[in-house]
Amino acid sequence: MAFPGVLGLLGGSEMGGACEPFDRALLAAAGNPGEVAIVPTAVVRNGSVSAAMANAHRYFGRRLGLEVHEVPLHRRSDASRPEVVGALGRSPLTYLLGGDPGYLLDTLLDSPAWDAIRTSLAGGAALAGSSAGAMVACETLLLRSSNPSPAARHSRPGLRLMPGVVLIPHLNNFGAAWLAAARREALGRDIVGLDESTGMVYGGSWSVHGPGRVKLWRKGEEPPQVFQDGDPVRWRAPRL
Repeated sequence: MAFPGVLGLLGGSEMGGACEPFDRALLAAAGNPGEVAIVPTAVVRNGSVSAAMANAHRYFGRRLGLEVHEVPLHRRSDASRPEVVGALGRSPLTYLLGGDPGYLLDTLLDSPAWDAIRTSLAGGAALAGSSAGAMVACETLLLRSSNPSPAARHSRPGLRLMPGVVLIPHLNNFGAAWLAAARREALGRDIVGLDESTGMVYGGSWSVHGPGRVKLWRKGEEPPQVFQDGDPVRWRAPRL
């Protein structure tokens, strides 16, 4: 079936002033819902959930005027809790924070929580993900390996909201070094590269928002298509 909801993919460094063009475009596409459900799962292993939520209240609450709700999805067992599943199923806008993509994937994969998100999207709700949150939505995601070289990253199947796609966040920073791994591990797939504070919003069609650039390597081929703030992207719609 065609993808009926709204999807936002951000290249990282979320919840800061430079992200405002992306987030305002996301809110407009979502019908200005007035509230956002924050999923801090990716922060749990290597960050501070309380600090992330304080930032969410500062940015989404005070700056953008939204009512901010934390979804207490911190570990795999939480993904089956009725209050978590219910909150995700009711939310008009769910936001997956950046952090550890492998941990986020392990927590959501084949879970009632992810089923609730997919069902809400099918009903026209919005989902946004930054960095790790954007990576896991794709067919393939790149994870750290024991080899410290960025090109040595290995792949895992993602949540497949966007089949045929692998996503590289932080492209203007360290993400560019992942391109060789993306070509090797996701052969024949489209590669999307997102600069920090910059992303793509889908609300019937794709558009780019933010201070940086978005690059699209169709089936991994050079040269990539390059997009900047306000540019439309003629790209197939994702499929549920």
